[in-house]
Amino acid sequence: MSQPLRVLLAEDNPNDSELVLRSLRQAGFDPDWTRVETETDYLDQLMPDLDIILSDYEMPTFNGPRALELLKQSGYDIPFIIISGTIGEDVAVEMMRLGATDYLLKDRLVRLEISVRQALEQWRLRRERAKAAEALKQSEQELRELTAELEIERAHLTAAVVVRSHP
Repeated sequence: MSQPLRVLLAEDNPNDSELVLRSLRQAGFDPDWTRVETETDYLDQLMPDLDIILSDYEMPTFNGPRALELLKQSGYDIPFIIISGTIGEDVAVEMMRLGATDYLLKDRLVRLEISVRQALEQWRLRRERAKAAEALKQSEQELRELTAELEIERAHLTAAVVVRSHP
């Protein structure tokens, strides 16, 4: 059974797109994908329910660094992988420093499965940590409220005891 995968693919070359999609299918994914080539189309398709964004580094009118920047500005937490035929190690490291999850060379798509699975697992763990932190925050708030109520009740009981003992 293939794993569903919602993919935004920023790529200007249809042949390269097909290679990426074929690699995803061979890796056991069932990609529901949209390919974009321009910043406008990218912004139109950038949605919080995406599982992953795969972006070429350089396209004629748009590029991976800008796509990553726009993703960060959106506030969405979506794994972002650069796939390029020309990216060097220095550029790849810089992209990861800026928030890309990983980078791959187009001639080494054999790593795509591992890269996507790791990105999805990291994303899942981030979401679980965020949920746990929110639950802890909520519990702490409830404890503060309960403590305040108990303090008020204690003050009432203390006042009632004082009134009874001094008729």
